[in-house]
Amino acid sequence: MLALVSCSATALVLSPARRAGNLQMLAVEEFAISKEIKSVRVFDGEYADDICDEVAAAARACIAEKGSFSLCIPGGSVVAALAQMPADAFDASKVHLFFANEKIPSYPCKEGGLDAAKKLGVPEANVHAFGEGEPAAVAESYSSLLASHASIDNSGAVPSVDMLLLGTGPDGHVGCLFPDSAEIKASRAGKVVLAGNDARADGDFVAISLDVMNAAKCVIVSAAGAGRAEMVAKALAGNFGPFDCPAGLVEAEEETLWFTDKESIAVFDEFADIEDEDELEEE
Repeated sequence: MLALVSCSATALVLSPARRAGNLQMLAVEEFAISKEIKSVRVFDGEYADDICDEVAAAARACIAEKGSFSLCIPGGSVVAALAQMPADAFDASKVHLFFANEKIPSYPCKEGGLDAAKKLGVPEANVHAFGEGEPAAVAESYSSLLASHASIDNSGAVPSVDMLLLGTGPDGHVGCLFPDSAEIKASRAGKVVLAGNDARADGDFVAISLDVMNAAKCVIVSAAGAGRAEMVAKALAGNFGPFDCPAGLVEAEEETLWFTDKESIAVFDEFADIEDEDELEEE
């Protein structure tokens, strides 16, 4: 069931657990997929400031409630967006950064994470990057870290971070979970961190499992640009097989936010219009 809601940026309705900050870029449209599963925001332009607002609001709430904030980050433009975070947005000394994936042996996500931490004022000791070594050993060690760190909720079957940021690829991959790969097929097996090798990841990598992604309290899925339009339509409409669109399988424990723009949502809008026409014909 699709619920389409037009609203101003100041009238956003989120889950009771968190409220939106003051949005910097006007969200020109917002709608929900089955309401409690996925909330979709459509922006007319860049939304880096809006990602910062959501992270800051979650950080302040978690620090006030439990004294820490666990944020899991990918690489790329999503992390780069954090550079726009105001210096006084939250107590950065209480923030712990974890990583959704890493390529071995190049470690680009670690480099980007350390850079983001420096700009945010997060102590380097609070940046928990993947270690060096063979991928399987690295995955095992990181699994133990996530399962024992005080800033992460481990009351469930797998670790649950406070917030997870994810970028997406035109093929629907998130992190290093690629369509129809062994790693995405390992979902629902209770795995925490997976080691793999895939040409699409330039070789060896480690990545948190879909189980851990879905255990996160809140997930922001970023998907901008015309090149992701077909993927966005597939993911939001649910028109995919069991493992061929990992992005569409991401459903956080409390709140899943999709950040899109007019270009990336265009194909989905066409699909929704066709569905509306079909319903009218049936009436």
